Amino acid sequence: MTSVQITQSHTLRRDARRNRALIIEAAREVFAGAGFGAPLDAVARRAGVGRGTLYRHFPDRYTLAVAIFEDNVRDIEELAAAYEGRADAFDALLRALVDHQVRSHGLHQALDKGTEAPELQALAERVVRAFAEPVRRAQEDGVLRADLVKEDLLDIMRMVASVIERVDDVERRRASADRAMDLLRNGLRG
Repeated sequence: MTSVQITQSHTLRRDARRNRALIIEAAREVFAGAGFGAPLDAVARRAGVGRGTLYRHFPDRYTLAVAIFEDNVRDIEELAAAYEGRADAFDALLRALVDHQVRSHGLHQALDKGTEAPELQALAERVVRAFAEPVRRAQEDGVLRADLVKEDLLDIMRMVASVIERVDDVERRRASADRAMDLLRNGLRG
């Protein structure tokens, strides 16, 4: 391979990664505002890419939703690593998780696949793993119930999702999610 070919190949990969990231962020915004059934053309326009580029990366809206969830989970994992060993790790991760739910509003219909979607189950397990050490630490410190189990974390996500499900305005959605978390925190404390 010549240096020109290597440079072109590297550039294309970088462009493809950039386009993918633009599509994911645009889809997050479009789905949050117009729901999961929003036209994918609107996603392509918001991302500034053509329909062909969108469909090369994401052949359908479900694949796009999984990519958004994957992006959210990666962020949670990075935050867990950054907060490793800190007493406030559980609260920081929980705030980030709720923020992702608020920002990714509209994707809950993708979750209707439930247990039949192994990729969503795998992502849920990654979230649970990211929370494992912060939960243990918070329980040891007495600020989190000792009987909290991983299924409870997934239920918390479902509860917040149901509270914000029909709230269209992002600021009201955030306020509703924050209020739900305040109420839930009282039940989570040790």
